[in-house]
Amino acid sequence: MIAGKSVFLAPDDYNTTVTRLLAPFFPRYRVLRALAKEPVHLRSSYRNFILSHDKRLLFLRNQKCACTQATQLLYAYANNGQSYRGNVHRANKGIFPARYNWELIKPVLSSHSAFTFTFVRNPVDRAVSAFRNFFIDKANIARHKHIPHMEAHGYTAENSNTRNFDVFLDYVEHTLLIDPVRCDTHWRLQVDNIAFPDLSYDLIGRVETFDADIVRVFESVGRSDFLTPELLTRRHNRSTQDSFHANAAQKKRIASIFARDYEAFGYSD
Repeated sequence: MIAGKSVFLAPDDYNTTVTRLLAPFFPRYRVLRALAKEPVHLRSSYRNFILSHDKRLLFLRNQKCACTQATQLLYAYANNGQSYRGNVHRANKGIFPARYNWELIKPVLSSHSAFTFTFVRNPVDRAVSAFRNFFIDKANIARHKHIPHMEAHGYTAENSNTRNFDVFLDYVEHTLLIDPVRCDTHWRLQVDNIAFPDLSYDLIGRVETFDADIVRVFESVGRSDFLTPELLTRRHNRSTQDSFHANAAQKKRIASIFARDYEAFGYSD
């Protein structure tokens, strides 16, 4: 650890006393107990699966890669085209999130009986999006968990966005150095988020071609008709169109931090 500087790591709550006590009564804790039996590096990925209501589509959420958009479409697929009001990642009606339904999803994943897909994104755009969401828009509900640690790395509201993005990259790199598995999934490596190449996908789409790729997803189950122009133009959880962009030095640094993502998914710096 860098002297005097801490980072936030996701809690390892898969097999705690609280989890064991509450597992018989609450699905969330029952899932944590079940995932404790899985390989450590796969637990978070497994917990991020979403199964469609008809069990024909299986989506793995890769944070800051259109995961809200795709989850909303899966919800609408089961609910007559209606979007979820509120945080769709807490929805448990018409879709089956693994955080509550792992016992339902595990056999589907094992048998590969559903069309399995995810999305990836250019690492520069993803890093900037995460920074905007947490530290410019201040919109992410988990922001408070990171603020004390970001401040220890030099973040202040008085800094320019460019300076704070440098601090953010320091923080990301430091967190990945300490524990790449328990790093916040919004800036953990995408290869780790989607457990690539451990998991097999029918489609790894790109945010840059989201509309065309999501059509391919629904075509796989014969329901491309579901994706009306109105549904495709709805946008959820978008960051503000702030003027901030990464500069050349920051892009070079992102290319270094996320080198495995560039290599795995064919992005260029």
